[in-house]
Formats: sequence, C-alpha cells, structure tokens
Amino acid sequence: MTQFLKYSVSALLTTLFLTCAAQSLRASNLTSEKNPQISDSQSNSQVDSRTANLQIASLENHWAKPFIEKLAAQNLLDIPTSKIFQPEQVVSRAQLAAILQLAFLTQNTNYVTQRRWQGFDDVPPDHWAASAIMQTYESGILSGYNSRSFHPDEPVTKAQVLVAIANSLKLNNHKTNTPHSYLLTMYRDASQIPEFAVQSIATLTERGLVVNYPDPRVIAANGNVTKAELAALVYEALADQGRLPKIGSLYAIDPNRPLFTVAIAQVTRLEVSLSKRTVTAYQGDVKLKSYPIAVGRAGWETPLGTHRVLQMIEYPAWKNPFTGDVIQGADPENPLGERWIGFWTNGEDWSGFHGTPNRASVGQAVSHGCIRMYNEDIRELFTQVSPDTVVQVSN
Repeated sequence: MTQFLKYSVSALLTTLFLTCAAQSLRASNLTSEKNPQISDSQSNSQVDSRTANLQIASLENHWAKPFIEKLAAQNLLDIPTSKIFQPEQVVSRAQLAAILQLAFLTQNTNYVTQRRWQGFDDVPPDHWAASAIMQTYESGILSGYNSRSFHPDEPVTKAQVLVAIANSLKLNNHKTNTPHSYLLTMYRDASQIPEFAVQSIATLTERGLVVNYPDPRVIAANGNVTKAELAALVYEALADQGRLPKIGSLYAIDPNRPLFTVAIAQVTRLEVSLSKRTVTAYQGDVKLKSYPIAVGRAGWETPLGTHRVLQMIEYPAWKNPFTGDVIQGADPENPLGERWIGFWTNGEDWSGFHGTPNRASVGQAVSHGCIRMYNEDIRELFTQVSPDTVVQVSN
C-alpha cells in the first residue's frame, strides 16, 4: 500500500479510487448515524435513559442526544400519548402543542391571552391535547387551519414549528430586512420556504437558533419534523431565553457564515495550514475567506509544498480499493462528499480537497492525505477555483 491516498478516474464511472476515506469511516462513522427504530412495545432492556415519567429509546451516537437528554432531565418531553420517546418518530400538531405548552407555558401561569378560545370542531374537550392546544392558541403560539379546524393528528412541518417557536419567543417585532434575500444566502433550498414562515425563519436564523440535520444548509421547511429535530429546536429556543446552557452542535446554523456574499470573487490562491486546520482563499493579496478542514493523519500526511488545482469533479463516485464496492456520487454515505478538487499526484496517488458526510472529523488529523471540508464549504470553494489555481500547503 502506498503512502498517500489512491485516486484514479474511470472514464465510465468517474470513480475515485482512494484510501483517503478509510473503510473505518464507512463502517463506524457512517453507519453509526443510522438510528434504530424502537416501538412502544419493545422491552425496557432497550431503554438506556429515563425520567420519572418518560423512557427514552437508545440514543447511542445519535446527533440529537445532548438536546434530548437535557430536555428530558427537565421533564420537557413528557407527553401523555408516548411513554417511550422515539427520536425518529414524526411529530403531530397535537404533540407539538403539548411540547410547546411544557416548554413555554407551564412555568408561565401569567401568560398573556392574545385570542379568546372558541374551540375547534376536531378537538373535542376530552382530547388528550385539548388543554395544550387551547393554551398555545390563546397565547398566539399556534393557529388553526381555519376558525373551526386544527388537524391535531396531522404531521407538523418544519416551517410550522419554526413559526411557533418564533411566536413562543415573542420575536414578532424583530424584523429582518429583506428576509427573502437573506435566506437565499443561508440555505440552498430557501426558495422553497413558504411565505408565511419567511420572516420567522429569517429572524431565528439571524439568532442562530435553527438546527438542520443532516445538512445545516438544507432547512427542508416543508418536510415533516421528527421528535429529535423538535427537541433540538426547542432546546435552542430555551437556551436563547437563558433557561438552559448553550450546546454547540455541528448542525446548528451559523448566522455569521453565509453561503455567499453579493459578489463571488475568483480565488487565485489557496493557503492550507495543517497546524491550524484551515484553508484560506485569496484573490491576489486580498484574503477572501477561511474554512475549517481535516488533514492527513500521522504517517499519511498531506503533501507539503506549492501545487496547482489539477482535477475538479462534481459528485465523485468512490470505489473501495479493497473490496471494489462503489458508492455513487450524490449518495449521502459517499466518503468524498459532493465535490473533489485534486491538486497533487505522482501519477498513481492523489491528494485533494473533498466533502465528507462525517462532519465531526473536520478540524482533526484523520485522513489518508486528503483535505476534508464541510459539504457546503467545498461546494462554495468549487465555484471559485479553476484548474491551475495555486495551492500552498504548509505546517
């Protein structure tokens, strides 16, 4: 086995052969993100965490584990219809009302009634969530579809959740200038955000309160929300109020890192600092932006020196050099992520920048000579470099 990662390009498959993304990445880092589904009928032996009223399905390696456990410790996830908290279960509108009541209204007995409760035809007085729906409606947190229906069993969307959280935080008076344009700089699917949610989502994004899994740049506003996602969003809102400590998450949006600015400058030089774990883009002598990276581990160091961009591939496929298995481009488990920018080769071995599905590896010396970046960062950089862009690698 040679020292550096093995890449080669097949004209048919545009496949990169490499050891840069080691088999262990796929075997452990990737599969660990697949969370088992546990039904209410399964035994308590599969429950590893509990509060007085709630059991929580196994959260080992789950991305939302810190949010869920801390909320459970405060008894803020306990709803009458579900005694086992299943993180991947889709949330209904009634369940959303129950969680929001627990988080924002239970300890606030003096909440201001903004609307008089007249009831919904599909929420009878003996409905398990009738009290929660009434209180969240009266306080202006949730609304019905019309004056007579609430659709309590309907799955709630991400847009509806974020509007409700903005209402819970009373952010209605915090207006974002040009919210549509702002959201386009933050999310790749911003154009799909429904109009009723644009202002709320822009405000929450500016405050750094939006969490998106698995890609923080894809908000999926019209998609259904899981209990894990809801837990993360509610936790961030409570932390914003100072009621809970902040949790750093790889999936929380950073309002200080837009996808792009008004003008996208052409990069003429990339400076890689192995010790700082950064790559900095320059146009001439003007510093444009720095990105966090992962670099080669001991014994598989990223090659030092001055190089040039030699190869650029969108959605590269990956072929396991040991088994021959191929993971196609655009597969979320592809160890190369969404872009490849090669800058060093000896005719057989390659080193280059690429994305990664393993966000936790960025910032570490873990690769077999390559430079890993967040997918959103490599996509941005890919649009600004070209063949012959200078790449300087130093310690």
